[in-house]
Amino acid sequence: MSFNTTFDLQAITSDISVFFANFTPNYIIPNLKLITQILLMLLFAYIVGRIGKAITVKILSMIGLKKSNVKSMTDNTLKAIGYGGSVVDLIGDLVKWFIYLIFLGVIIETLGLPQLFIVFNTVAFFIPRVIGAILIIVIGFIVADFMGGAFGEAAKKFFQDEFLASVAGGLIKYSIAMIVIIMGLAIIGIETMALLILFAFMLLASTIIFTLGMKDMFPNFTAGVHLKRVLKIGEHVKIGEYSGIVENIGAVSVTLDSNGKKVNIPNAILVNNPIERKNKK
Repeated sequence: MSFNTTFDLQAITSDISVFFANFTPNYIIPNLKLITQILLMLLFAYIVGRIGKAITVKILSMIGLKKSNVKSMTDNTLKAIGYGGSVVDLIGDLVKWFIYLIFLGVIIETLGLPQLFIVFNTVAFFIPRVIGAILIIVIGFIVADFMGGAFGEAAKKFFQDEFLASVAGGLIKYSIAMIVIIMGLAIIGIETMALLILFAFMLLASTIIFTLGMKDMFPNFTAGVHLKRVLKIGEHVKIGEYSGIVENIGAVSVTLDSNGKKVNIPNAILVNNPIERKNKK
């Protein structure tokens, strides 16, 4: 058994030696020009790809996309899927691999593999659509962040309530984000009808829930409009059992300073009671 094993190993070693002995004269030398061309194209593709990424990142950084995206949802999304760079780096990487695939397609065509060349070209020309979709989503997320924050601040001043302002701002923010995601998927070529239906259903459900949650506060809003015409900051008033100096007239309540104590009274209660003005102390 030991003799046979030794014999088999010797045969394998001999075959390998013969293969490599014939490899250079039979494969390398006849195709030396082609191999040199392929190696040069690979080197050129690597250099051009790296330069393409650097230029892309530089341009996107110059127009402010990198700074604008620091607090955006996009970077958080990339971290969630395991990508360590920013969205600008992602676009740069896509440009780099687009260049790599173009050169790889040329190499495959040079080798005489037309069907594989078609596949690589299809993949390569799909990447610009992905880049366009990502740009739309990134810009949309930045707009969503801005609009959500602006609407939230406006809602905070109007409602005088942190929770309602947060809900209103979040509803605007994530609605815009969902719209741009659907737009991005449509650019790539993914069917978005199901997502549109789902988004419409979610938006309708959110609107209904928000409206039902606000129904008890609507009287306070309408009363607040009236009270802003009737009351003035600094006035000493007595309304029903409440008495004090008016400190703030909000959308849903009025704040009175009653002997050093802050009293918040719903507008709907105030508007249904007579207002007695006193001389300011």
